[in-house]
Amino acid sequence: MSTLRYALLCALHAGPLTGYEIVQRMRRPIGYYWTAQQSQIYPELSRMTDDGLIAHDAAAGPGPHDRKTHRLTETGLAELARWLTEPPQRRPPKDELVLKTYALAVADRDAMRALYRAEAQKHRAQLDDYLAQQAQAEARGDDHPASPRFGAYATLRMGVAAERTMVDWCEWLVLQLGR
Repeated sequence: MSTLRYALLCALHAGPLTGYEIVQRMRRPIGYYWTAQQSQIYPELSRMTDDGLIAHDAAAGPGPHDRKTHRLTETGLAELARWLTEPPQRRPPKDELVLKTYALAVADRDAMRALYRAEAQKHRAQLDDYLAQQAQAEARGDDHPASPRFGAYATLRMGVAAERTMVDWCEWLVLQLGR
C-alpha cells in the first residue's frame, strides 16, 4: 500500500473528516513532516473507499457536489494499526540547503552568509510558531501519553527540535563564514 494511503488513514484516525478537512490536515499539521498534493488526495480517497479502507456519508454541499464525510472502516483501522508498528522505510534525505552547503566553497562568502542568515530567520519564525502550538497543546494536556492527541504533540516536539537544530546550524555557518 502507498504511503499516501497510510497518511490519509493517519489523518482520519481521530475521527471523520470531510475531503476539505483532510486536505487542510494534510497541510497542517501533517504537512510539516509529510506532504501530498490536493490532486493526489481526492482520487486516493475514492480508491480507498473502493478498497474498503474508508467509508463516507454524503450530504448536500454548498456547490454542485455532495459533501462527503470520510471515516475509517474496521479494515482501515486494522491496516493502520498494523502499519504503525512496522519500521519505516529508509528514505534518502533531500535538503537543498544542505546540498548547497556541501559545495559552498565555490560561492561568494558574503552571499552565502546572507543566505544562511535568511534561512535562520525563516526557521526561527517556524520555531516560534511551533513553540506557541506546543504551549497550547501542553495547556490542553496533550503532553500526557494518555491523551488522544499525544501523537500530534510528539510530532510537534520533533518539529521543535528540528527547527532549533536548523536555526543553530545556520547561525553557526554565519559565524564561521565571517571569519
